[in-house]
Amino acid sequence: MKPIFYRQLLFLRGLITVPGGIALTIWLSAFPLLWIDHAFKASMVSWFGIAAEMTPDTARTLLSTIAAAAITTLSLVYSLVLIVFTLAAGNIAPRLLKRFTSDRVNQVTAGLLGGTFLFALSVLYRTGPDLVPPLSIAGAAFLAVISVLQLIYFVHAVSRSVTIDEEIAAISDRLEKRIAMMVRDEEEQASERSSANDFPYSVEASSSGYLNAVDEKALLALAVEQDFAIRLRFKPGDFIIETQTLAYLSRYPEAEQSDLIAERLRDSLLILPLRDAVDDIEYSINLLIEIALRALSPGVNDTFTAIASLDRLTAALSAAVRMGLRGRDLTDREGTLRIEMPGLSLEAIFDTAFHPLRQAGAGNMLMMKHLAHALVRLREIGNSEARELISSHARLLLDSAKAKEPLDADYTDLKRLLPFLEKGE
Repeated sequence: MKPIFYRQLLFLRGLITVPGGIALTIWLSAFPLLWIDHAFKASMVSWFGIAAEMTPDTARTLLSTIAAAAITTLSLVYSLVLIVFTLAAGNIAPRLLKRFTSDRVNQVTAGLLGGTFLFALSVLYRTGPDLVPPLSIAGAAFLAVISVLQLIYFVHAVSRSVTIDEEIAAISDRLEKRIAMMVRDEEEQASERSSANDFPYSVEASSSGYLNAVDEKALLALAVEQDFAIRLRFKPGDFIIETQTLAYLSRYPEAEQSDLIAERLRDSLLILPLRDAVDDIEYSINLLIEIALRALSPGVNDTFTAIASLDRLTAALSAAVRMGLRGRDLTDREGTLRIEMPGLSLEAIFDTAFHPLRQAGAGNMLMMKHLAHALVRLREIGNSEARELISSHARLLLDSAKAKEPLDADYTDLKRLLPFLEKGE
């Protein structure tokens, strides 16, 4: 996805634009139906026999009921959404609010109810002694039925959205897909990088914010077109300050093209005031960690939620532990290295994931044992590099537990879960 296009898509998120667009579309559909009812008044009566028996007062009562019910239900829907936001911010994680506001069920429900209200109101305005529009009234009744069904589905979706295990699984699935894109192929070899002196020209950032995504195709096309190499300084998730150097070029561009090239390079990098999980593995990991740390806090004290986050986290890391992570460098069709990007190492992912959990759960023997189980599972499927890394985290786990002065039986039991440390493997 191109960063420029994604900036536009950000405006489509939330409970304003998408519901508003749906509501306006439904409302505008009332006018052609009213025109058809007015133009073919006589034939419409024969097609819709019920309209021939419906008096203007009955039609207006029906439309008034639909409009009142739709706007009342819409207020109820927004009230339920706000309750979910409150629960999510207090009990799960405040950063999950962006996921809830982007939920299509919430958006479609609000838009459908708002559109039904406007549709029924418009048809009600045109209904009178001279015109009882059968097609438009049938459309309003159909929207009422669809709204009831959508409301039932909305209640079902809301009940699942406040279930923390559902959110943990959804975040984990997204993280697993992101990591799978970075898993190294067996035949992939690391490219030989150039020295820093081979990049004399730099491009500065025009704004401050988080690097959320990199348009690799656009960046590679620019490098091939201008016949130079680009070395990026930052990876998705890093914070960049205005005028800070974004990237280095392997040669100076022509004077008349330097500004255009610099602008094209900046447009290939999605820098936003907020940090989102567009292409940021660390952000998704931090979401799971935040849920787990909140669960381990004395105010919540929900160890099993922390364990669920840990289990889903280990599942997401399984592919990276088995195969390792590929480099982020890009080459052209001839094999020439064009883009050098800072990658995310397996060690960095492990440090981000396991250090906070180990430190927060040091005094919780149940959590420490599940951390040991997680390390054992990952070590069982890991390659040689991952096994050495996991062993170091296992030793830190034992040291953290010992620092809290547990009972000898508890410490021995925890140590028994990590047999590979005793064997020196």
